[in-house]
Amino acid sequence: MYGMVNDAVRGLVLKAFGDEAWEKIYTRANAPASFAPMQAYDDEVTYALVDAAVDELGISASDVLKTFGHYWVSDVATVHYADLMSKTGIGFVDFVKNLDHMHQRIRTTFPNYDPPSFRVLDIEPGVIQVDYYSQREGLLPFVIGLLEGLGNHFSQTLEVEIIDDDQHPLPCRRMLVSHCPIT
Repeated sequence: MYGMVNDAVRGLVLKAFGDEAWEKIYTRANAPASFAPMQAYDDEVTYALVDAAVDELGISASDVLKTFGHYWVSDVATVHYADLMSKTGIGFVDFVKNLDHMHQRIRTTFPNYDPPSFRVLDIEPGVIQVDYYSQREGLLPFVIGLLEGLGNHFSQTLEVEIIDDDQHPLPCRRMLVSHCPIT
């Protein structure tokens, strides 16, 4: 993953838990204290940071990743990539349907970028099916956090239901996402 991801992990820990927690986490993970945003790092660095956060903060990996997904939308994407976000979609469903297009634009900046892929199907009004494809294992909670963060960004209340892998034939993680405007 690129340094921007690991640097965002750093930002989340600093914001929520402070300098001392970050020092313990990156030390335990045997990772640098900071990251060059445009530099590629082995995925294992990111996984080690998550594992160290679990150990140091006493919260589950799922909670770490989900919280990071929220943080990525609220504190990273909307701040540093507002222009890209505004060109990806005008509402929650439109944005999620255009995630692959956004990743294609990002690919021009980052060589060897290996983004996830999303297939979105309208099931009924207020419900979409999201199929998430990725070479990286264990990041579904991060994706759920991203979706929830996008829901907040677009003033939508979401409910995400994970569909068991044995309930569909595809090599993806499938979710049903119910959404409605926040009133």
